[in-house]
Amino acid sequence: MSFNLGKFLLVSTAATAVGVAVYAVYKAGGVRPAASKVVKGGVKAGSWASRQYGSAKDEVARLVAEAKADMAG
Repeated sequence: MSFNLGKFLLVSTAATAVGVAVYAVYKAGGVRPAASKVVKGGVKAGSWASRQYGSAKDEVARLVAEAKADMAG
C-alpha cells in the first residue's frame, strides 16, 4: 500500500469543508429547527402507524369472528 499525497489532501480538504459547513449551520441556529422538524415528523409517522395497526387489527378480528360464525352456522 503506497501513500498518495494527492488523495490525502483531497480527503482532508473535503473533511475540513464539511466540518466548516456543519459548524456554520450549527452556529446559525439551523440545527435545532431541523432536528425539531425531524422529531415532529417521527411522532406523526408513529401516530399514523399506530392508527393503521389498530384499524387493521380490528378488521382482522371482525373477519375471524365472521368466519367462526359461518363455520358454526
